Amino acid sequence: MNNLRKIISAIVVMITCNLNAQTLIFKEDFGKSTIRTSSQYVPQTGKDGSLGFFKHGSSFYRLADKYLSDLSTLPSTNTYGTNKGSYNQDVWNIDNGFYAVIAPSHIYDMTKVMPDGNNIGWIGEWWYNQNPKPADHTDGSLDGAVLVVNGGMVLNQYYRRVVQLEPGKTYKVSAFIYGAGGNKVGVSFEAQDILTEKVLGSSNIDHNITDFSENAKNVMRLSAANTWEQKTWTFKAPNDANCINIAVALRNNIASNDGNDFFVDDITLEETTETGTEYDCPDTNVVIDNIIKATDDHVDLSTTSSINIIDNDLYGTNGTKVVLTGNNKNSTISIIGEWPAEAILDTETGIVTFTSGFVPPVGGLRYQICSLIGICSSATITVTGGGTTPTPGTSCTKTPNTTTATSFTNVGVSAMSTKLENWPTAIPNGFLALESSTKGFVITRTVDVVKIVDAKEGMIVYDTTEKCVKLYNGTIWHCIEKSCNE
Repeated sequence: MNNLRKIISAIVVMITCNLNAQTLIFKEDFGKSTIRTSSQYVPQTGKDGSLGFFKHGSSFYRLADKYLSDLSTLPSTNTYGTNKGSYNQDVWNIDNGFYAVIAPSHIYDMTKVMPDGNNIGWIGEWWYNQNPKPADHTDGSLDGAVLVVNGGMVLNQYYRRVVQLEPGKTYKVSAFIYGAGGNKVGVSFEAQDILTEKVLGSSNIDHNITDFSENAKNVMRLSAANTWEQKTWTFKAPNDANCINIAVALRNNIASNDGNDFFVDDITLEETTETGTEYDCPDTNVVIDNIIKATDDHVDLSTTSSINIIDNDLYGTNGTKVVLTGNNKNSTISIIGEWPAEAILDTETGIVTFTSGFVPPVGGLRYQICSLIGICSSATITVTGGGTTPTPGTSCTKTPNTTTATSFTNVGVSAMSTKLENWPTAIPNGFLALESSTKGFVITRTVDVVKIVDAKEGMIVYDTTEKCVKLYNGTIWHCIEKSCNE
């Protein structure tokens, strides 16, 4: 047949997501959470320790998820003295210098009963004392999480993430910010040296912002309270391969103890065709593996039900181990994507426990360790000996469904001069049909699916390393191949 018609049915959303994935460096939407959780990208150490102190004794934003019965674990620079009630009250309220990742409408779900049995005294209502109550920006849901920050008087970073850019390209970083009850809220976007934290370029520099008082007026301050507002900064990478590894940071830009309470959501870094100021080249061209290194693991569930996945991970190049708790804490750990409920990671020990019913997913389990200034490394846990998985290369058949289809394809894009009768409406169970006799359909190609950020269930790409078409099932990527799991 000279004019072989090639018809491919595809989901429009899949195509759109693949196109976006080519230019999106990362998008942080903070997922879903109705309990207070942490973010590995909120710095807990570094040169900004000299900026001054919050009441809890640190210059860095402290996670507000636990009450204390002993304040001796706080830095000696704290100003609570022995007043545990005051400290725990600030935790419950997520007061100045505290943060949490949680859905806004669930901020006050935390128990009011302190370790000594007494109830929290004063209860602030500024986080959602509005009507309607604020929802997650990403999808408008009431369980979607945001980064909750009480800015306070210290002009510190509340989000820092290491990225690798391309020489000579221009990028735009943006975030949606919501002033909860007030608009004494401002942000500075920064490009930093990964190790020294030296500011290589910033929105403050580009806009000549030098007033950080609560009365400051500038384009990086929110214009109104109780509404989501997007702030952006555009910058250019030097045309030098030694200058493309940097950290991107968001910093509190207004010093105020009231009206500086805000939500952050949908932090995005993407390539752009807009014009931006070129940042300075970093003093150090770092190798991430020399700073922190996660190493792949394997566990055989026929011999054990748990594994410590940080045993073979390293902090630095001198053999220092990853430490997740205590005075020597140097790292944090989290899962990547979604894990089966039967795989449980203890974020204080690094031990993963597998319970009955666990089925090893194709592609393994992925996790990430990060230094306390947001330098991260990821690895994969391969699991064998538990449950059953599809056997590649095998096939099984069932009696075909010969009943009349109830769903048909209503949209088609054709390169043909004429089309067949009833095309594309005669194609069952499709959403979009593409037709051509001379042009092929090219799926987005990648050398490493791990670099695809914000993957969506149903996305398909061609992996040029493994030479296969991969499907993302909402948790992992795996090659599409003939198999039988029955």
